Amino acid sequence: MAWLPAVLVVMAGCFSSCSTLNETSKIAALKNDYCVPAIKYQQDDTLSLKEDYSTDALIRAKLNLHDLKMASHLGLNKTLVSYLSSSSLVDRLATKQQLIEKILLFNTQMEAIVAELDCNGERFEQLTRYLGEKNGHTTVRLTVASILTAAAVSVSTAFIKNDKVDKGVNIGGGVAGAALGFMLLNPKGKKTKLQTGKGLLTNVWNENNADNSFPPALWRVMTDKAFSNSGESSLLQTLKKRWVLFVFSGKIEANDELRFFKNGGDFSEEDVQHLADMHNQLQASVRSVQQDTRSLIEGINRL
Repeated sequence: MAWLPAVLVVMAGCFSSCSTLNETSKIAALKNDYCVPAIKYQQDDTLSLKEDYSTDALIRAKLNLHDLKMASHLGLNKTLVSYLSSSSLVDRLATKQQLIEKILLFNTQMEAIVAELDCNGERFEQLTRYLGEKNGHTTVRLTVASILTAAAVSVSTAFIKNDKVDKGVNIGGGVAGAALGFMLLNPKGKKTKLQTGKGLLTNVWNENNADNSFPPALWRVMTDKAFSNSGESSLLQTLKKRWVLFVFSGKIEANDELRFFKNGGDFSEEDVQHLADMHNQLQASVRSVQQDTRSLIEGINRL
């Protein structure tokens, strides 16, 4: 049974490979949140404040309800009233230019959020690939250890004449082989520690934008049920439901909520892929608002 210590050494190495990943320069680079804007944006006051459209009969007669709500969230109603009530062609052209410029500014704000989400999505995709490579090496080592164990048992029993020793070898080899097989069926994989609790995903999960990570006008649109297809849940609420269903299998555990949206912790390859997916899904939801701005621009052009 001299081969058993060697097998145990291999198994110990495989078990240790399932621990938290030792931080390398690549891991450190990918864990560093280099996607956060390097400067703090100065929010445009006209886009930060919502305006009520319900009392403006002049614009209610010209725009549909959807475009009216969009204009309200962007703070365009007073400018729209000035445009519609002006009799001067020059003033109307100047006012219309102001409207278009404000909408373009809003689109620029959205693109900045999209860029940050896209950057984070790619960052976590790269980290997932790196973890996958490490986990692939672990699987190879387990497979090799399993083959060596089976071969050692076969060779040993061919030369051992003592029945008790032979049975002991077979039992020991069987236990070692079963352990290796279980590890192959249930690979834990390498994990990496990540800090969470701040950022766009956390704001969405908590439905709180007190830190203005999202531009206020964009946040208002994404929390208004009128801008979702169903009209029953906002864009953010719909997104959260998809996360619970697809990422957390229908119900989020307290530990997962802490790891993903509060304190951070150890993340597996699958967990990191989920982070990448959630950033990409949020990016798609933000981009969908551009359909609403297009509708508003077309409505204004028809005035």
